[in-house]
Amino acid sequence: MIVPRWTDGEICDLAVALGVTAGLDLVVALAGGLPLVAGALSRALLAPTPPGVPGAVADRALREILADVPLNRHLSDVLEALAAVGRGDEELLASLVEPPDGPDWFAALTDVALITSTECGPSIVEPFRTLLDLRYRWRRPIAHRAAITQAASRNLRLLDATADDTRRRALAEHSLYLTDDPAVRRTLFPPAPNVPTVRQARPDDHDWIAALANQWARRGGHSIARTDRLLDGWLRHTPDGFLVVCDPDDRPVGMSYTPLLTDRSVAVIEPMTRQHTDRLAVGSGGAFIGMATCEDGHPDAHAALLRRILIDGIGQRRLVVATPSPDYQQLVRRLGFGFVGTAHHEPSDGGQHAEIHELAFTTPDGMAAWLGRIATTGPAGAVPPDLRWCVAEVRKALERLHDPTRLAQSSLLTLAATPTAQELRGALVDAIGNLIASDDPPTAQAGRILDAYYVRRRSDHMGVAHRLHLSRATYFRRLDHGLTRLAEQALARYRES
Repeated sequence: MIVPRWTDGEICDLAVALGVTAGLDLVVALAGGLPLVAGALSRALLAPTPPGVPGAVADRALREILADVPLNRHLSDVLEALAAVGRGDEELLASLVEPPDGPDWFAALTDVALITSTECGPSIVEPFRTLLDLRYRWRRPIAHRAAITQAASRNLRLLDATADDTRRRALAEHSLYLTDDPAVRRTLFPPAPNVPTVRQARPDDHDWIAALANQWARRGGHSIARTDRLLDGWLRHTPDGFLVVCDPDDRPVGMSYTPLLTDRSVAVIEPMTRQHTDRLAVGSGGAFIGMATCEDGHPDAHAALLRRILIDGIGQRRLVVATPSPDYQQLVRRLGFGFVGTAHHEPSDGGQHAEIHELAFTTPDGMAAWLGRIATTGPAGAVPPDLRWCVAEVRKALERLHDPTRLAQSSLLTLAATPTAQELRGALVDAIGNLIASDDPPTAQAGRILDAYYVRRRSDHMGVAHRLHLSRATYFRRLDHGLTRLAEQALARYRES
């Protein structure tokens, strides 16, 4: 059943009307658009319960929400375990908790109003699953973690033994849930009650696709003219590369451009992949993600779309992503994608630097091995500066080299060797000079490129390439090499400190 949802603004207004002042964001995030849940969360906060402890807030709110649901203690334990693992069959749930007495406790579970059915067993509808999960991990954190680990391991065994494509896709999606990673959960499995439909785009969807692409450009600060040119090429040459996610009236509220990688599609994705196009075309095959966007206020649609394109790409055994979005970059890094490089765009073209990431399975058991790596690592902890992060920060600092105010905002100032903007500028200029003086010709050439483009600001990228008599591909390879060398030096200073 499709449950009518309130907007985030309406949920926030309800919480305010009930007297909530601290924790409004928590109410909006956990209510899933349902006023009944928002009211219970609000009263939990007013009890008072500290908003900084969401498990405690969920615990108190659930006492009110489940007051009229007939659950004995054992069935309540099963519900919490099911919330932790997301979805589970009878065998899994019986291995996690002591099942209730009775001839068919599993049937009793599926009769509970909060339960829906999936390929991998019953699941609790959102946002109740998220609330039960928060309560379980707050009350019994070791049991919660053990349930996640056991379910993830079992999933991989099932995946190895399953040939059916529908079943494998469902198991792969469930394994992504079992990463228990905040970024993955927040993006792919938000506490939203509805599961929108994702389908192949039809010709009569093209106007909706154009409108959504323009919204994407305005929201991200991209050039609308450049976006229109990209979209025109995609629709003319690869119209079968679009998916749309629809509301209950079959109106597209989100879309993605995710063509298969073929000779035809490689030609039209070049404006996004730039100097990396030839390398990505090698061994072609797989899927490419060039755009994924939804209207504001549809986290459920956004999540459903991303899950679909990710599982489709996994099914193709190769997935290439080009994105300027920091959120998407964080997601694919957490999912173990390999960093290919940065596609450089001219500021005059209105483009933004897009990171290229790739995931490929070269052996039959590659998907299971990848899921095994990411599904058992648990939430990602604090990550020290790594090379990819440092390359991006070095490029940003060089772009701000002649603007002391903006340079003072650089994350590189956290490195002990360059605590002020003036010292950072001097260190970057000196490092570029050292590259120019290198005995290694490619490194020296990289230094001259960085000096001409960032320090002296003599021309745009193509002007510098022409002055140095370099092809575009060679120019950008040298540029990437230079940025990487500067990042390596910055990281070495950080580690020494």
